[in-house]
Amino acid sequence: MPATPFKRLIVRAVLRDVYPMVIRLMAVPDFLDLTDFDDIFNAVLGWDSGIGYAFQIQGQEFNSLQRKNRSKKICVRLHRQEKFLNKLGALDQWEWEFRVIDLQDGAEGDHTPVCVGGRGAAPPQYSGGPTGYRLMLKRQQLGEQMFQPAQIEATIGALTAAHPDGPVSTWELLRSVVADSAKSLDQRLQQSGRLEPERFSLQEANQRLAQLLESRRLA
Repeated sequence: MPATPFKRLIVRAVLRDVYPMVIRLMAVPDFLDLTDFDDIFNAVLGWDSGIGYAFQIQGQEFNSLQRKNRSKKICVRLHRQEKFLNKLGALDQWEWEFRVIDLQDGAEGDHTPVCVGGRGAAPPQYSGGPTGYRLMLKRQQLGEQMFQPAQIEATIGALTAAHPDGPVSTWELLRSVVADSAKSLDQRLQQSGRLEPERFSLQEANQRLAQLLESRRLA
């Protein structure tokens, strides 16, 4: 707990390339290092922490692979309305755009991070990034209609006509890829449960954050 004056950053985070929009609004003290900020943000989302981050702030990258960056403070001379980015997950590549909405003078006892608003449900963390999430939503909506055998065979027929010299194994491989894709999407939906992309609970976000703060003693 710092005895020196500090600022509270009001930060708005928007998940890029995902619809319906996913937005989170947080208030955090500027003395947090990037690792703690990443942990706090993941707790608000309900995601696992520690999978790696790559912040891009003022033209510089600070990633979790470099030990010297782990103690870098989140403030980094940020100004009102300034933007910075964070890429989460080496495979899924979620990209969050942060904007500093406001900088407020911190008061004694007012240092605890808190989620103050939001919109939309955070996608399942390991759903394959924005593209994978879009496919999951489409599969949930269309079900078996998404990969109708008649449509697949019609497509293969058109490709065969356009490329009559193509080996038969190419079309068999295409059928296999489509079948594997459908199976993978069904497995992801089974693991995640029914997707509710419009859902957001401020209470649940702050409950997860409180659990983190208690276990890490960041408060």
